[in-house]
Amino acid sequence: MKKYQRGVLRTICVLLIVIFGGAFAQSISAKERDWQPQRTWVFVVGILQWQHKDMVDSFPQQNRRDAQLVEYFRQQGVPDPQIIFLKDTQATSRRVRNAFPTFLSKAGPDDLLFFYYTGHGYKSEDEQTTYFATYDAGDDTEGWATDSIVRDIEKYFKGSRALLTADTFYSGSLAQQTQKLGHRVSYATLASATASHVSTENWTFTEMLLAALRGKSYADINGDGEVTLSELAADIKEDMSFAEDQRSVFLTTGNFEPEMELAVAQRKIDPLISRRLEVRSEGDWYKARVIDARGGSYRVHYFGFEDSDDEWVTRQEFRMPTTMANARNRAEATDVKSSEYYPVVE
Repeated sequence: MKKYQRGVLRTICVLLIVIFGGAFAQSISAKERDWQPQRTWVFVVGILQWQHKDMVDSFPQQNRRDAQLVEYFRQQGVPDPQIIFLKDTQATSRRVRNAFPTFLSKAGPDDLLFFYYTGHGYKSEDEQTTYFATYDAGDDTEGWATDSIVRDIEKYFKGSRALLTADTFYSGSLAQQTQKLGHRVSYATLASATASHVSTENWTFTEMLLAALRGKSYADINGDGEVTLSELAADIKEDMSFAEDQRSVFLTTGNFEPEMELAVAQRKIDPLISRRLEVRSEGDWYKARVIDARGGSYRVHYFGFEDSDDEWVTRQEFRMPTTMANARNRAEATDVKSSEYYPVVE
């Protein structure tokens, strides 16, 4: 009986260590970041299908990265009342315009706003106004004007910082509007495209955003054990250029610190982790990133593909594009060709 009791007590102690140790580790991790879940407000609009299907093309619904983003903040401890996720049919013009100011007004001093939109973007006929397409946007219903987003933040948000992110056509308009209209709140804006360019239909931008927030080792560029906002911006810039042939936008205003620490990073165990390269798979070459390493093998994620398509490969399946080859990728529309590649070496 005594042995049994000692065994039970030992089991209970182990469980308590695991539970409280995990909570303690999460607390330490949160303290090392420059944002606190209890002081963070998350407003996410993700639209992959639209009411007017003849006017706006829909996107695949499976494995939505916008939903993963929302789930990440929930898991980190952001209270449910401080998270709004409007997706597809929920994101009508009326609902978005009404919900956003009400949501913003609930924040307190020094709180942080995290804003994210994915879907379609479009411009007015005179090209003076940029809109994020709401579910019912069409000839008779205007979408969500990017200038109104910043105006609402300035008017209703009581916090001090707003991190605005957008993965859509003309998303760089948000940065323009923060420069033009943002006076009271300090902003950081990350956009997948400039204010005058379209954006890819892939999740490349949002995948890197998630990787940085999760503290993935390949998001830690300098390997110092933390992922900063400026590192995220640099990663997104390289990803969008290398994989999608487009320019992203990063801008901060006021007191928003570009070196804001987003996450504690996992240890980078191999210098090739983070590297962008081309990988041979099933006889073809695909653009990819090294995300893990084990012995002489490397796990790669293919841009534009699902995580389930990730593979373990060896260096023999790598090739590193030269500057000329990267220029070729950016000039595909003009059929500029180059066949110069060099193997990956350290």
